[in-house]
Amino acid sequence: MKRWWLFLFFGLALAQGALDAREALRLALAQNPTYQNAREALQTAQLELEALRADPSTLILPLTQAEHALALAEVQAKAAALSLLEEVLSAYTALAEAQGQEAVLLKKKALQERNLAVARAKRQAGNATELEVIQAEAALRQAEEDLKAALALRPARVKALEAALGIAVDEPRLAPLPEPQALGTELEALREGLEERLPALVQARQNLALAELEVRLADNDYTPRLTLEKARANLESARRALANALAQAEANLESAYAQAQAAWGQVELARENRKAAERSLENAQKAFAAGTLSQVQLLEAEVALAEADFALLQAKNAYLRALAALSVAAGVDLTGLLEVE
Repeated sequence: MKRWWLFLFFGLALAQGALDAREALRLALAQNPTYQNAREALQTAQLELEALRADPSTLILPLTQAEHALALAEVQAKAAALSLLEEVLSAYTALAEAQGQEAVLLKKKALQERNLAVARAKRQAGNATELEVIQAEAALRQAEEDLKAALALRPARVKALEAALGIAVDEPRLAPLPEPQALGTELEALREGLEERLPALVQARQNLALAELEVRLADNDYTPRLTLEKARANLESARRALANALAQAEANLESAYAQAQAAWGQVELARENRKAAERSLENAQKAFAAGTLSQVQLLEAEVALAEADFALLQAKNAYLRALAALSVAAGVDLTGLLEVE
């Protein structure tokens, strides 16, 4: 998709009042400077390899190095896209939570205003103490401060989204993210092919291959013995480096996988809590209609449901961020959101 189409699409989305996560990712892939630098490096590596292959005087070592450079650039470009996915989702979900939190805090502020009015009315009737009124006033001030603090964070979160997108935007209303699903990929499946997907492992394997080539080139009657010994020492060092890099990558993968699994458990728990809050509100509405529950108590049930909704949003977002982190660790998109040509 050409860039002018992306800007038109992005503009239409904002004009309609909502920005979708996939739209944000498409724009970021077209504009983010870090990802664009990785794409340019890939193109440069392709051109350099073509030039060396076209030159009949090219020796095996520089040709191998150019082939490695292209393979590494390809993996680095994919890794840059995954890192950008993580960055965009982090900024997107942070802003979504800020916007969602405002609605909850407004409800809590309305509840505290009602509680204060009730406390004053009861004091007027001689059925409440001055301390109860003071406590209600303090609770309202705290609700107002919480709302003020949440609103103050919004500009910074918009800036973070702008940095990820690579373009300045006015604060958009964000469309809901897709409903998350349990991770359907086993850890062992993610381990397979890991050496071909992570830049650090690809580079370590290439260093090992080059070290093996240098040993072969030096293992003859016309190369000084010290050169061969140095090449063999470099080969052993490259083997250790690859083993260490692989162990670290697998440890990172296992940790990210465990975090994603734990985050999914929090989503399921938040869903159950939300269902319980919804049932409580339904019961409160029936009791209020029957005249056995006060308006303040009904409002408390409404606030409890709003809080449960927000907790579920936070849990879903945390899981999506964990999936993005796991995608980076595994070298493959596990969110289903990334579209790369």
